[in-house]
Parts: sequence; C-alpha cells; structure tokens
Amino acid sequence: MDSAAVSVNGDRLRSRLEALARIGADPRGGVSRFSFTPAHTEAVRLVGGWMREAGLTPTIDGAGNLIGRGVPASSNGAYPAIAAGSHLDSVPMGGMFDGALGVLAAVECAQAMRDAGASWTRPFVSIAFADEEGNQFGVGCLTSRFFVGDLSDEHMKTIKDAEGRALRDRVAAWESVWPREQAPPLAAYFELHVEQGPKLEAEGLDGAVATAIAGMSRATITYRGHANHAGTTPMTLRKDALWGASAFVLAMRRLALYTGGDAVATVGKLDVEPGATNVVPGLARLRIELRSGREELLEQLRGAAEIQARGIGMEYELHVEVSEWTHSPVVPIDVSMQSMALAHAARRGARVVRMPSWAGHDAKIFAPRMPTALLFVPSKGGISHHPHEWTDWKHVTQGAQWLLDMVTALARNLSDG
Repeated sequence: MDSAAVSVNGDRLRSRLEALARIGADPRGGVSRFSFTPAHTEAVRLVGGWMREAGLTPTIDGAGNLIGRGVPASSNGAYPAIAAGSHLDSVPMGGMFDGALGVLAAVECAQAMRDAGASWTRPFVSIAFADEEGNQFGVGCLTSRFFVGDLSDEHMKTIKDAEGRALRDRVAAWESVWPREQAPPLAAYFELHVEQGPKLEAEGLDGAVATAIAGMSRATITYRGHANHAGTTPMTLRKDALWGASAFVLAMRRLALYTGGDAVATVGKLDVEPGATNVVPGLARLRIELRSGREELLEQLRGAAEIQARGIGMEYELHVEVSEWTHSPVVPIDVSMQSMALAHAARRGARVVRMPSWAGHDAKIFAPRMPTALLFVPSKGGISHHPHEWTDWKHVTQGAQWLLDMVTALARNLSDG
C-alpha cells in the first residue's frame, strides 16, 4: 500500500494529547511531569496501553525508556528498525506538546498503518524516553544516551537524584509492571517536535526540518571588587563588582546581535555578594551561555566574550576570573534526510524550510550514529516551556502525517545492509 494512502487520525491524536496533559497537570498551570515520579509512572501506563492498541508491544529498557515494538510479517524482524519518538518528562509548569507530540505522533503512525491494514517493510519502534529535560538527575537527554550505549547499566547505578536515589533503583521499581528488554538495533530515528520559537508562525510556514542542532558553550565569569558601605563610599572611589557584571551582560547582547541571528547569548544566572542593599557589591558571579548552529562562530564568540570580560574588568578596576568553557559541539543532521523531508512536505502542499534547532533534543544523541530527521511544527507566539505553549491542531495533524509519510517511505528505501 502506498504510504500516501494511509492517513493519521487527527481527532484521536488530539484526544490523546489532551489526556496525557492531564497527567502531571500543575495547579499553577501547565504540566509538571518529572521522570520516575508517580505522574510519569501513570503516563507510561497510559501510553503503553495506546501502544498495544496500535499493535505495538510495550517494554522498557534499563533506563526506563518505554519502547513499543512492532515486527511486520514482511520482515520477520530480520532488519534493524525504523524508530520515532520523543520524551514523556516535562519542565516545571511546561507545555502539553513538548516531548508529548513526538511520542504520541509515533504511536499514531503505527495505529494508522494498522487501521489501514498496511504493514511496515521494516520493524517500527515507538519510543518514549524517560528523562530528556534533566530536571531529576541533572543530565540532559539522559535516557537516550543510555539507549545508544553512551551510558552503561553500571553507570546508571551511580547517577542519583537530589534525594540520593539511584536511577537504576528507580527503573527496577517498574520491572514488575513492564518486561525489560535491551533496546533493538535501529536503522534510522525520527523526532517530531514543536518549534519552541517564533520563526515558523511569523513567516506563515507549516514546518521546518532541522539542519543541525546548535552547539552550546558555557562559562562562569567572576568579577571581584571591594565591598564597602553604600552610603559613605563615593561613586568615584568604588570598585563595584556588579558594575562589571552588568556591563558584561549588555556586551553579550551586542555581541549576539552582531551575528545577524546566527547566534544567541544568555546570562541566566547572576549571584551578588554580600547581597545587601546598603553594601557595595564586592563580588559578582555570572553564567554565560552561547549557542549557534555554526561551530566556527561559537569558537569566535568564546574568544570575543573573554576579551570583553577582561576589558570590562580593566575599565572598572576589577579582578576577573573566566572559568574553562564547557562545550557541546554542533550536531549536523543528515542532508539526505533533510532533502527527503522537504520532498514529502512538498507532495502534501506544505510550506517548510530548513533551519537549525536552537534547543537540544533526543535527536542530537542519534544524529551522529544513524540517519536522523528532526521535524518541527509551529509554536504559537514562539512560547514553550510554559503553560501557554500552543500549536494549532491543524499543524499537529499535518506534522504527524509528515512523520508517517517519511517513516514508511524510508522503510521501503533503506538497503537491507
């Protein structure tokens, strides 16, 4: 059967997204569904049931990822699988689409094929990753890292949450409910996600395919001056550490603007000591984050940020310390998968573009290892990680159909090797 003849059920997908959003609903607004909490456990039970309805067999792996396995008669499980998915955990007071859309769109793909009486050429796997946001254990994309083999089962015993409970122990508590199996070998991975930014809506587009997942560099900048009485110390004699930090924050804004949209810079954390209204700040410590889809630009920005930090220190007569940078490199997305995504969208009359992903996703863990596609649908107002996160249901259905068209086509076209 031609994949174009198989259609997703938008009403069913909407109903399931709304039902999932009620699990972990925060009375302050949005969804607070953290990994391995009772809300997450309930979500796994619900999504696992929908996987069964779609003809998939739900299991969990050693990190608590929910895996819906389907083996079509045409392959008998002889080939590596095509996978699609995302994550079930959320940030505090997050939106109903972040992660959930990718999980339930993958389940909907399997159910649409089953409803149409069609079968996959290769096995299809739907994945609901347990911990992508990093709220519980402080590691982003934690359980997809385990899925691909970056983290061992022994390592999982050493990763603990704020209460000292090991990840491995959290997973063990589920094993009486779900059978545990090793992750299956994969031939390709797909992830459908809301954009979490304003570009698609602002330009009237239906979607985008990621060209790369932006690299990220972070460092701590510390300015040391001299704490003194706020009333008796003349302005001309002050060595105010916060003056230096404030100047640096504004300098980073200008630096990012000069890139013409190719980079962003954020200072999201600033600590001031001694922290009293009537004391001139003697120390200011901030955390700078740079992101770009161009590796060479990130390198240039790191150098420019250090020059700015030290120049500002000299201007305000402050001692400056710049920590070592932590760096996550840019992750390119397979060009052939990008072209395939654009072609399938064009066949449906959808207006889509190529663009980098400015946020991290589980797809970045898979992209260096196998053909990977990261697909975006518009976010209303560019709002995400917030109770007001919203994507029109038209785009939800359109995105799920785009995903279905791609995974079925790739299942036919991949070589058997």
